[in-house]
Amino acid sequence: ASMSSATSARVAYSAGVRAPGGARRSFRATRIVSRAVAEDESSSSAVYQPAVAPEQPSGADVNAAAKKRLLAVAAASGRGLDATPAQKTAASSLIAELIAANPNPEPATSPTIDGDWELVYSDTFLFRSSPFFWAVGSMMGDTADFFYQAHSHQTGIFGGGVGRVVQTVDTKGGRLISDCVVKASVGIPLLGFSPVFAGYGSVITAGRCAAKDGTRLAVTAETTTVRQDDANVLPQLNFLNGTTVPVEDVMKQVGGGEAGPEVYLDTFYLDDEMRISKLEDGSVFVYQRC
Repeated sequence: ASMSSATSARVAYSAGVRAPGGARRSFRATRIVSRAVAEDESSSSAVYQPAVAPEQPSGADVNAAAKKRLLAVAAASGRGLDATPAQKTAASSLIAELIAANPNPEPATSPTIDGDWELVYSDTFLFRSSPFFWAVGSMMGDTADFFYQAHSHQTGIFGGGVGRVVQTVDTKGGRLISDCVVKASVGIPLLGFSPVFAGYGSVITAGRCAAKDGTRLAVTAETTTVRQDDANVLPQLNFLNGTTVPVEDVMKQVGGGEAGPEVYLDTFYLDDEMRISKLEDGSVFVYQRC
């Protein structure tokens, strides 16, 4: 009887303090509405910040990246001399990309073109950076390729080859000078492939130049000078040191004209660091400012 009384008392107490069902539901709904209002006021008072699109690289940044990749291909391929088909394709693509983004619309008349430029890549023989070979190629026409092949074989035999090639452009003075370092070797094939002696020197060709339009320089080779840079070569074998050949006069006699052949160098990309030029046959030369 006592336990039944205690239980009844607890039930009665609980019923007395517990809110009616309708009141509990009303209180719960009030809390939900209050929370929603607070969140809405918080979001309304916040400062609006629109979504920001990722920053796009500038044209200069894109060109810098392309130039970096092109120089890497040039270094890995021996300035293009030993380029694989894949490297040639990569270089051609990068060159086209740079030309399309050329920051200088009239390179041939821009003062930026003046200065010393070192050859870093070409899709043809490196010695063809010299205006002497431009003129020879113009005179020989379709047979020029045979001459280039023969000259490449002659300079490359017994470990010889083309070293540093620098082109100096001075449009104000109307001059273009090519300085090509060549390592020449002489050997006796029947005794092996080691040279009897080897030396290196510079073949310097100077000529007149003038802008024909915004991209084209007209160049006429005038003289070619041989300078022996290697003091270790035997003096009796250094008979050509300092010799200057008037190539324009020679070509006038051969061609029968009043002046040497005028050849053209077209520049399609130019900035403070790099220049991309082409010959009339489409051969490409990439130069970096010295």
